[in-house]
Amino acid sequence: MCNAKEHGLSRRQFGFFGLSALGLSALPQKAAAAEIEALALTCIDYRLVDDGVRFFDNLHLTNEYDQVALAGASLAGVSPKFPSSNAAVWDHVAIAKQLHHIRKVIVLDHRDCGAYKVAFGKGFAAAHDAETAQHKKVMLQFQTALKQKYPDLGSEFYLMALNGTAERVV
Repeated sequence: MCNAKEHGLSRRQFGFFGLSALGLSALPQKAAAAEIEALALTCIDYRLVDDGVRFFDNLHLTNEYDQVALAGASLAGVSPKFPSSNAAVWDHVAIAKQLHHIRKVIVLDHRDCGAYKVAFGKGFAAAHDAETAQHKKVMLQFQTALKQKYPDLGSEFYLMALNGTAERVV
């Protein structure tokens, strides 16, 4: 039997270490049991990082979402131009579902998106209404894929302007 005094520990210190170890052993179980509302899929664009956080806070999702940022947001999940991003999106949906039991995926695209320009080239719709329609078409493709892969997950799709305001598109 180990005597704490022999090792220079008081009973209080020994008890503290024992309780600390017990508490640490419970952490993985607690983390695995976490349930949060959503997975947020956003674009990588540096211009909107802070606006994106404020957006999700305004949806009352502070500390209630996992986040994946990939160029193009919804486009990353469905465009044949970005196959590695496609895989990453769906891998992270699966991980968030498994680890945090998410109930929905919230996608936040933005205007003047470079990934849309890469994917659509000259077909990129820069005019406001045409750009909205282009994003909506991709968002609907993403929504269809999501329903096929995860019929139990809900979805919401938003389009953010460069001034940080956002509108729900789907």
